[in-house]
Amino acid sequence: MSGTISSRMPRNNNKMKVDIRSISEELSNFDKLRITALTKAAEISSVVKDVTIGLNSPVKKEVVYKDPTLVNPPPKKTEVKENLNEDTLGVDLRYVIKMKQYERQMQEASDLLFKNLVENMIAKRAETMRTFWKKQSQECEKKTQELRARKLQMLKELQENDNLSVLEKAKLDEKNSQIINKQTIETMNQILEEQNKATARFAAITDSHTKVCYCYNEINDLLQSNPGAKKVCEKYMVSLNTVKGNINSILDMCKTGQITDKEVKQAEILAMNIENVKKKLIEDIDELKQLELMKKKEEEEQNRKKQLQLEEQKAKEAEALLEQEKQKVAALQTHKTTKPTFYSATNYSYYEELKQFLVHYETLYKDLLEDTNLKKFRFDCQKAVNTPVNAVSSVSGSHMRDKYDKLSKLLRGERVQVLDIFVQATQHPQGLFYVTALLAKKIVRQGDLLVSSNPEAAFPLASVTVALLAQFPEFGKLLEAYFHRECPYLVPMFLPQKQGQTDKEFYMSRGYTYNDEGVVEKQDKFLKRMSGIFRLKCAIWIAQTPRFVNAPNPHGLKDGWKWLASFINLRPEPDISATLIHDFFAVCGSEFLKCYGRQFTKIIKVISTDYLKILEYIDEGGPKTRLEVFLQNVLKTGHIPPPSGLLPANTW
Repeated sequence: MSGTISSRMPRNNNKMKVDIRSISEELSNFDKLRITALTKAAEISSVVKDVTIGLNSPVKKEVVYKDPTLVNPPPKKTEVKENLNEDTLGVDLRYVIKMKQYERQMQEASDLLFKNLVENMIAKRAETMRTFWKKQSQECEKKTQELRARKLQMLKELQENDNLSVLEKAKLDEKNSQIINKQTIETMNQILEEQNKATARFAAITDSHTKVCYCYNEINDLLQSNPGAKKVCEKYMVSLNTVKGNINSILDMCKTGQITDKEVKQAEILAMNIENVKKKLIEDIDELKQLELMKKKEEEEQNRKKQLQLEEQKAKEAEALLEQEKQKVAALQTHKTTKPTFYSATNYSYYEELKQFLVHYETLYKDLLEDTNLKKFRFDCQKAVNTPVNAVSSVSGSHMRDKYDKLSKLLRGERVQVLDIFVQATQHPQGLFYVTALLAKKIVRQGDLLVSSNPEAAFPLASVTVALLAQFPEFGKLLEAYFHRECPYLVPMFLPQKQGQTDKEFYMSRGYTYNDEGVVEKQDKFLKRMSGIFRLKCAIWIAQTPRFVNAPNPHGLKDGWKWLASFINLRPEPDISATLIHDFFAVCGSEFLKCYGRQFTKIIKVISTDYLKILEYIDEGGPKTRLEVFLQNVLKTGHIPPPSGLLPANTW
C-alpha cells in the first residue's frame, strides 16, 4: 500500500507544476504577442494606403486553378474591385477609429483571457484534487476489504487449527495497516496544503504583476499625451526600470515553482512603488502644466500690451497722415484752376532711383545674355525659375515650403534639381545676377498672366514672395523696380505727356502696350492687366512671413497705407483711378480696417465724399460706379469682408 501511494504522488505534483508553468508562459507571452502585432502594423502603415481587412477592403481576386482533365475549363472569374476613389481623409479617419477600437478590444480581450486562465487553473486544480481523493478513497476501501477478507480467513484458520499465534499476527497486521493509512492521509494533507499555498502565492504575484503592467501602460499613455512629460519622467526612469526588472525576475521564479511568501511580499511592494511613481509623475505633470499656463498667460499679456502700443502708434501715424490728406484734398478742391498734381516729388525721386538701379543691375549679366555658347545654361536657369513659380499654389503649406526652398537655394547659388536636371547659378560668374532678375521679372509677370484672370492665385504667390523678400533684400529692391516699370501707378504717378513726346511713348509711359502692328491695347484689356499686377502687390502688402522666417514683412501694411495716401492726393484719371482704389479695398480693406480701425474708416469717408466728387467731373464709367457702391456698403455695415482665397494664419 505504501509503495502504491508513493508512486502516484510525484506524478500528480509534476502535473500541477506543469500547469502553473504553462499558464505563466501564456501570461508572459501575451504582451509580447500584442506588442509584436502592433509593431508590425506600424511598420507597414506607410506602405499600405488602402483598407486591407473588413467591410471596406477590396475583394481579392479568386485564384482559379486549371484542371488538365477538363476539356472545357470554367471561365475565369473577373476581379471585383470596389470603388477606391474615396476621400483619403475619410479613409484615414476610419482607419484611426478602427485602430482605437482594436486597441480597446485587445485590452479587454487580454483582461478576459487573464481572468479565464486563472479560473481555468483553479477549476483544473479542484478537478484534479477531486479525482485524486476519489481514487485514494477507492484504494483505501479496496485495501480495507482485503484486510477484512484476510482477517476472516485468519479467524477461520484459528477456528480450524486453534492457533493463537495466527490471531495475534492478524491483529498486528491490522494495527500496522491503520498506522500506514493514517500517515498516508497526513502526508496527503500536507501536500494539499503546500499546493494551496503555492496557488495563493502565484495568484498574489500575478495580481501584483497585473497592477505593475497597468501602471506602466498608464505612465506610457501620459508620456505620449503630454509632450512635456518626458522631461519630468527622466528622474523616475531608474525606479520604473527597477520595478519592471524585479517583477520579471519574480515571474521567472514562478516558472520554477520555487516561490515563498518573501517573493509575494516583494511583488506587492513593487506594485505599491510603481503606483507611487505614477502619482508623483501625475503631480509633476500637473505642476508643469500650471507653470506653462502661467507662462503662456504672461506672454499673451505682454503681446497684448505690445499690440495695444503698436495700434496706438499706428493710429497716431494714420491720424497725422489723414490730416495731411484732408488738407491736400481741400487745397485741390479750392484751387481747381491751379496746376494739377501728377506725382509726389518724393515718390518720383524714389522711382528714378529704382529705375537707375534696374538699368545698372541689368548690365551686371549683359555678357551672359550675349554669349551664344551659354544658351543652354540660360535655358536651364529659366527652367529653374519658371517651374517652381508656375507651380506655387495654396494646396498645402508643405507644397509652398518646397517651392520656397527651391527658389531660395537658387538665389543662394546652391545646386537645385528641377525636373530631370540640376541647376546651379554660380556655374557662371554672372549667374546669380541673372536668376535674381529672372525671378523678380517672373513674379511681376505672374500678376499680368495669372492674377488678372484668377485673383485668388495672388495670395500663395505673395506669401512665397514675402518669405524671399525677408531673406534677400537686393531681390526685394529689384522686384519693386519691375513693379514700377510694369505698373507706374504703383509709384504712384500719372506722367503727363511731355512736349515733343509721341502718343506711343506717352501711352507706354502710362503702362499701355502695343502689338506688332503698332496698335495700342484696348482699354478693358489694359485695366484687367493693371488690376492683376496691382492685386498681386496688394497681396504682398498684407502677407505675413512664415513661421520659419524670423523677420517681418519688409513691404507690409505701412507701404500700402503710404501708397493710398499718395494716390488720393494725385489728380484722378478716368477708369484707372476708380479701378485701383476698388482693388485696394477689396484685397487690403479687411486687414487695414482690423489694424487701423477708426483712422481707416475716416479715410474711407474722405474718399467716398471729397475724392468721388472730384472723380464725378471726369469719370462716369463702370469702375467709378462700382467703387461708389462698395464704399457706401462699407460705411453702412462698418465691415469689409476678407478677400476670397486669402490664406489662413500660420498656413506654413
